[in-house]
Amino acid sequence: MRTYILPTLLGLLLSASVAAAQTARTQRPPASAVVANETLLDVAVSDSSTTYLVFGGPVSLVDVGMAGNYLVKIEANAVFVRAKRRNAPPTPMLIRYGSKYWLGRLVFVNRPVLQLYDFQKDGALGMSANCTLAGSAPENELALDRELAKKNKVEGKLSQLRKAREEHQAVAVVENDLVLLLANVRNDKDFTYLRLKVINKTNIDYNVDFTDFQLVENAQKKFLAKKRNEARRPLAPSGGAANQIITGRTTGYLTYAIPLYAATERGYLEVTLRELNGARVLVLPVPSRVINRASTI
Repeated sequence: MRTYILPTLLGLLLSASVAAAQTARTQRPPASAVVANETLLDVAVSDSSTTYLVFGGPVSLVDVGMAGNYLVKIEANAVFVRAKRRNAPPTPMLIRYGSKYWLGRLVFVNRPVLQLYDFQKDGALGMSANCTLAGSAPENELALDRELAKKNKVEGKLSQLRKAREEHQAVAVVENDLVLLLANVRNDKDFTYLRLKVINKTNIDYNVDFTDFQLVENAQKKFLAKKRNEARRPLAPSGGAANQIITGRTTGYLTYAIPLYAATERGYLEVTLRELNGARVLVLPVPSRVINRASTI
């Protein structure tokens, strides 16, 4: 009897194994649900300003691959990201908001072109209920490469500003034999145009890596060594060239266009010049009254 039962049992076991393998193949997710790395959105992050990501629901989880290189903060439906050091390596980032997921990649840049990523619309994210797809960055109204006419308009007004006579030499800062001062400022309905003067009294060229602008509000003097209660908001420049060089023992001018804003009496615009391959940083506070009373262009 055993000679007949054993082959039968082996046949049954073999049939069961084949059926299980076929079932496993049918339950495997299709290749279209797997997200390739090249589809991930690169989010530009720097160590001098904060990048903001806004989603269509409350954020409950942020997972950064190389967390030691980036600072991350969750606030309601927004995520704030800043690099801890220069030239931080790229790293993936997973965010869960509501019942959905977003997957992207953090990439360090010296001067972010876009600092606000708006993912509140599902259409922009391209997400479904069962899989995660990379989002797409929102249109930046102030990006110079978005509309040629706007770029030409901004650059045309900057050209006019370069020909103006210097008006605000009292707004200046001196550091390491370098002088940074505000030469001119103008406004229109969309932008504030700045012309900065740099006097290099050293024999070493000053290579401007990038210029950072921040709107500082509620600025008060220190009282009994307590920290000042300030609110800072980065302003991405929308005009002006990067990597400009002020050679030794010469004077140079830098022109920029930044988004128009309104500040209170205690607010000011903080302009920071950072040197490429150097530690000579120049920080110039421009009082709000100077910008608020500036002529139109």
